[in-house]
Amino acid sequence: MEHFQDWLLNLSPLVVHLLLFLLLLIEGIGTPGIPFEALWVVEGIFIHQGKATLPEAILWGTLGNWLGNLIGYLLGDRISRYLPKRARESLGIEEVRSLFNRWGVGVVLFSRWMGLIRTPTILYAGAIGMPFWKYAFWSFIGALSWVGIWQVGCWYFGSLVLEWWDKYKIYIVLFGILVGAIGVWTVIRKRKPNDAPSLDP
Repeated sequence: MEHFQDWLLNLSPLVVHLLLFLLLLIEGIGTPGIPFEALWVVEGIFIHQGKATLPEAILWGTLGNWLGNLIGYLLGDRISRYLPKRARESLGIEEVRSLFNRWGVGVVLFSRWMGLIRTPTILYAGAIGMPFWKYAFWSFIGALSWVGIWQVGCWYFGSLVLEWWDKYKIYIVLFGILVGAIGVWTVIRKRKPNDAPSLDP
C-alpha cells in the first residue's frame, strides 16, 4: 500500500482525480475489492499541499461512484428481465425487494456502508421496480455522503483513518446500524397505522 501511495504522490493531481473517478466508477457498478482507499489518502495530502481542494476531490469521487451506480442499476435491470424465476430467486432479488418494502429508499443510503447488501442493492433496484429517476437521486445522495465522509476523514487524519477502519470497522458498522435503526424506528412510530412504505413517486 505504501509503495502504491508513493507512486501516486508522483502523479499530477488531475491524473489522481481521474484514477479516483475510474476506480470508484468500477466500484459503483457493484465490483467488490477495488483498492481505491490510497487515492483518498493521496487526495488528502494534495489538499494539504495546496495542489487540490476538498470540494473537487469529493466531486470527482462522487461523480465516479454515482455514474457506476447508474450503470449497475441499468445492467441489473436489463439482465434480470431475461432470467427465469428460479435464477432470480437464487440471486437474491427477492431479498432486495423485501429490504425495499421494509425500509424504502433508505436502503440505497445505508447500503453504501454495508458491503453485503451494497452490490445486490445496486444491481437489483431496477429489477424490483424502483424508478430510475428516484434511484438516481438517492444514489447521488448516498455517493456524496459516502465519498464526502471518507474524503474528509482521509484529508484530516490521513492514513490513520484507514488503520482505524481496519481495526474497528465491525464496531463502526454496528454503531451505524444502531443509529440508523433508531432513526427508522422513530419514523415508523410517527407513521399512521395504515401507512405503508412505497417505491412509487
